[in-house]
Amino acid sequence: MKTKEYATHTYEFKVAKHFISALINDDESGLTDDEAAQLWEWEQNLPNHYHYKTKMHKVFDVSPDTGEDFTRCEVCELFADCATLTVNYV
Repeated sequence: MKTKEYATHTYEFKVAKHFISALINDDESGLTDDEAAQLWEWEQNLPNHYHYKTKMHKVFDVSPDTGEDFTRCEVCELFADCATLTVNYV
């Protein structure tokens, strides 16, 4: 029987560093209620590649060499020290 391979979908976003723990570790303790709501809304609007046959799920990763990058955060749309967040669907 041949195993079917599915494509991996990858997206990159600039996200304020204070959101990273909530995304990677599912730990919103460092966020205000408003920030947690913003993050939840942003995450709901990510492309959805889940399909019952492929069983693709989101995996968040942060580039280790992001350094200082003061730019507009794609979650809160404010300028902040951001990291490059990679969202992989595997």
